[in-house]
Amino acid sequence: MDDKECDDMILKAAGWLSKAMEQLNCSAPIEVTSTVCKKPLKDDLVILMSEAFHLVRFQNEKLKQLKTTLSATKNKLIESQQSVISLQEQVIDCKDKQLLAVQTTVKSTVEDSVKEQFKSYSDAVQENVMVCKPDSDSLPVGKLKDVVREVAHEEDRLSNVIIFGVPEREPANLAQRVEEVFNEMKVRPSVREISFAGKQSAGTSSRPIKVKLSSPSIVKAILGQAKLLKNSDKLKSVFVKPDLSIEERTKRRQLVQDLKQRRISEPDKRHYIRGGAVHSEDTKSKK
Repeated sequence: MDDKECDDMILKAAGWLSKAMEQLNCSAPIEVTSTVCKKPLKDDLVILMSEAFHLVRFQNEKLKQLKTTLSATKNKLIESQQSVISLQEQVIDCKDKQLLAVQTTVKSTVEDSVKEQFKSYSDAVQENVMVCKPDSDSLPVGKLKDVVREVAHEEDRLSNVIIFGVPEREPANLAQRVEEVFNEMKVRPSVREISFAGKQSAGTSSRPIKVKLSSPSIVKAILGQAKLLKNSDKLKSVFVKPDLSIEERTKRRQLVQDLKQRRISEPDKRHYIRGGAVHSEDTKSKK
């Protein structure tokens, strides 16, 4: 039943009520009582009863149609809900498949990375073995273990950075201080381990902090951002360096000593370390 049919039914009921109230000489529905209904002539009441019968019959038919329409609407609603549930199940199934695909891709990538790292590790071991190999065809087991240990240590060291100049506070919270430094450098690497590099000695306010990262490539990216610390108001005295080997530290220390001596002996020139050597420039000629 549509709106027009509803309006027609309402108009017919209103027309019959108006006619009945007119026959009963009533101006409002509240005035219609059993006493008032005794006043009209019998013929008038018969007409009103006949019209009332057909009006009620008409309304009853419409109510049946309305019930049928309502039932059909409920069935469509149930079908729509079932369709929505089916679509939701398809979406969940699609998400599960996507998640499985991502997990498979990540697993494959990790396996390839591990294989590549292992290959690099094996090549490095082979290279060291060939360097240390004597004239005989065999290498002593103890010597081979030392070589493997040295290569593993070297691989591990290349994934480290050393942070200098961070004041020590109580209580010591290394993770928070390292995070502050990395935030200033605008990097958020995955950190494996944080520790002090050495023991605190008298007269020093800070110790170097060793930070183990996930890979040498992350170390390279962080060192590229270390220059941002020079412009920091609160961390301008902090600097980040790679984790050097004993030989590299000794060579670096000697270069720094040479740099200091060069600055004293030639104060008019600009001196700097680059490529493992001390370089000097004539500042006057450069102007």
